[in-house]
Order: sequence, then structure tokens, then C-alpha cells
Amino acid sequence: MALFKGDIYSYSLDKMTPIMVYLPQDDNRRFLVNNSQRTLILLHGAEGNYSYWSRYTSIERYAQKKNLAVIMPDAGLSMYADMKNGQNYEEYIAIEIKNILGSMFRLNLEREHISIAGLSMGGYGALKIALKYPEQFGRCAAFSGAFILGESDYLSRLSQWEDPGPPEQYDEFYELDKTLYKACRAAYGEDLEYAKKNDVVYLAEKVVEENKVVPEILLTCGTEDFLYHNNCMFSRYLHEIGVKHEFHEWPGVHNWDFWEECIKKHMSFFV
Repeated sequence: MALFKGDIYSYSLDKMTPIMVYLPQDDNRRFLVNNSQRTLILLHGAEGNYSYWSRYTSIERYAQKKNLAVIMPDAGLSMYADMKNGQNYEEYIAIEIKNILGSMFRLNLEREHISIAGLSMGGYGALKIALKYPEQFGRCAAFSGAFILGESDYLSRLSQWEDPGPPEQYDEFYELDKTLYKACRAAYGEDLEYAKKNDVVYLAEKVVEENKVVPEILLTCGTEDFLYHNNCMFSRYLHEIGVKHEFHEWPGVHNWDFWEECIKKHMSFFV
């Protein structure tokens, strides 16, 4: 694989932003970019950045075997939103990044050739963007997705994370959970209506109501993950409203051992 790592200027963000790109090569080190090329936009979680997938998994080896280009952008703690108090990361990921990379690397930008996936906050971001822009993405995967379920699921409980009480009542993922709530406040402010428009349940309903072509959807979650209940509820709801998808669960928690297994097991989904 060829590895490109550097900074690009984003008009959506109005700043330079880091990015990492893997491009497959053949045995003679020639790039394998052509009209049949498949591309995966791979999103990081709340506690990571654009480099984490390459640092903590074998994504490069798996992508080479599948002749898959992998794009790993950085989005900070944005919830992959056009933020109320910040920059337009949704626009950057959903629209601008494809145009930038299409012109730079001649990647095929047709819907069926583009997938988007992520872990935790990135899983939420991938699914949210795929449902908002179903004409742009053929496939979407959320690994341990940090889903907003219900318009006030995150925002109505923000006060408890500002004054959470004694440390002995925290669970082991308290700090990560608190980080997600703070990220939601920065992304959506106090506007519950805006939060609703970024709620994956609302977006799934909207796609069905408007009779749009739904991307292929893959969900995974560890059965000991603190987000397992939300993932199960969301999968059940997708079944209720008739949205086809796959939901895979197996023993695991919210960590890189689980996400390594996710990306290894499901690379074929993206090609």
C-alpha cells in the first residue's frame, strides 16, 4: 500500500486539516486506481484522531488484500456535525472530502464505489452522514456506534455530566461517556430541534418516508459494551420501519481488540 499523510486545506472548515490515505499497489508498485476502485472513508472515535485506525489495527494489510483505498480524515470532537459552536465537519466529510480526493487521487466517486464507516462517535457519524446523504454512499458500517436515540437523548441530561456526583458511582466508561455529552453540547448547543435532525432514528424514518434508496447498513457491537443496549434498540427499530441491515454481536467491550476484529471480519462488506 502507498501511504499519504499530510495536511489539506478545507473550505468547509476554513483551515488546514490532517488526513491519511492508503492506496493499493500491485506487485510492481503501480497504483491500482481505476474505474472499479472501491474507497472507504473511515472515521475515528471521540478519544482518537485520524491516525488511530492505522496505529491500533491492521487496516493497511486488510485493505491491500481487497484492493480498497482507505481515507482517514480528522474531525476532533465534532460529532461529525456542522457544529453550533465550531466548524462544518459534516459538510467536510459528506461533500468536500470526496471532491478533494477525487481530484487528487482520481478515485471513482460513484455511489456504489464509496463506503463510510467508523467506531463509536465515528460509527454514529458514518451512519448519520450516510442517512443524510444516501445518494452519496453505497455502504455504511457503524462499529460500537455512539447513537443518539430520541431527540433529547444526550442533551436533556447534560447537567448530570457537569456535576456527576461522587466518583464511586461512575462506571468504567464514565470519562468517555462524559466526553460524548460534552461533544454533543459543542455540536448541537441547547437546540433540541437541531439535535433531532441529527438523530439516527429521525434520519432513518426520513429516508423511508421520502422513499430514498437506503445504503447497505452494517452494525456491530460487543455484548459487554456500554453502548450495546442502544445498538440493540436501534437495530430493532430499523427492523420495525423496514430498513434492511445487518447487526452482528459477539463478546467484547469498547476497545481496540473488538474494533480490530470488526474491521478484519467485515472488509468484504466494503467491496
